[in-house]
Amino acid sequence: MTKKIVVLFSLLLFLLTPIIVFADNCDPGKCDSGDNNCLQEVQKACSQKLSELGTSKNTLANQIKIIDSQVELTLLKITQTENTIKTLEKEINGLTTEIDKLNINLNDLSIVYINQIVQNYKLQKKVPEFAYIFSTKLNDFLEQHKYITILQKDSQANLIKMETIRTNYDLQKTSKEKKQAELEELKKTLASQKINLNSQKDLKNKLLEITRNDEKKYQQLLLQVQSKLASFNNSSAGCLNSSPGGGIDGNYYSQIDPRWCKQYIGLQTTYTIGGAGCYLTSMSMVLKKIGYDITPSAYAADPSRFTSTADLIPPTPPPGYSYKKVSYNSSIVDTEIQSNRYVIAQVPMKGSPSGYHFIVLISGSNGNYKMHDPIYGSDKNFSDYYSISSIYSLRLITK
Repeated sequence: MTKKIVVLFSLLLFLLTPIIVFADNCDPGKCDSGDNNCLQEVQKACSQKLSELGTSKNTLANQIKIIDSQVELTLLKITQTENTIKTLEKEINGLTTEIDKLNINLNDLSIVYINQIVQNYKLQKKVPEFAYIFSTKLNDFLEQHKYITILQKDSQANLIKMETIRTNYDLQKTSKEKKQAELEELKKTLASQKINLNSQKDLKNKLLEITRNDEKKYQQLLLQVQSKLASFNNSSAGCLNSSPGGGIDGNYYSQIDPRWCKQYIGLQTTYTIGGAGCYLTSMSMVLKKIGYDITPSAYAADPSRFTSTADLIPPTPPPGYSYKKVSYNSSIVDTEIQSNRYVIAQVPMKGSPSGYHFIVLISGSNGNYKMHDPIYGSDKNFSDYYSISSIYSLRLITK
């Protein structure tokens, strides 16, 4: 029974409940795969359906419906992402073709321009200025002079045209680079969405396996899960009235931000980001610092990030980075900060049932640090709230 409770506990953490209005037209099949506007409308309907299901009575049948709706929603998001990727790839190919044409035109004009300069120089050497005074063939000279004048005008026109093409070339090249960067981010998003889809499908199978599709057994296990989750909740800080700023560096997140303070980390539980989201909020700040922005809300909604003990699993770091849990050492902190990375510190927190809290060290050295605290705010002096000797451990996303 204990093993089943742990597994069900883990499964419930995989679900998220927003509060919107019910809609009954969550049908991905009603749209063509390339119709993003239609897909967007159906996606809203699926989100609304999930909201209504989340406020319904917590039954096994309702949980299965929620999982099925999440699968449909994720499939919609995957289709939209794939459509956007196809559009970007088409645009990048078009830009590549245009850039190649501009490059050829620029090379051709450069050759013409150089030849015109050479001809102009030779003619001027051949027919020096005022030569007509001494010429016995005035008409020939005038014709040559007229030709030189036309050649000079053509050279100037070609020079202007070259500059126009070069400017256009630079603009197209910059646009292509931006779209290529956007494409790489979308590919990462698509990979994450496909992982979530597999997790959601696996979730349904596990839920049916541990409950054996028995409502009574599900309710018995649920009561024990709820009791355990309640012991982790620390909501004494309440929620802010408005969203705080991003701090001096723009990377601050608060776990008691009203946008997600009351968001459940699991379905229909008392376990919220505001109550127990210090670690996931701290990790969101660390990732944002290195260019992988994910809000605490999105982090809490990702089913692949949780364990059966209501904690976050060690995160899968971005490419080129590694995750480490180490004991406190000022030289480690100083090295990370000097390398333009944050450090998560585990510290004691008065009034927390778990006995600890997570904060982010953002600047300073040798024990004298500034921090972003998920509850107390951004850009705080660490020593005003905690002592260096009280740090239990550090969490690093490092190279």
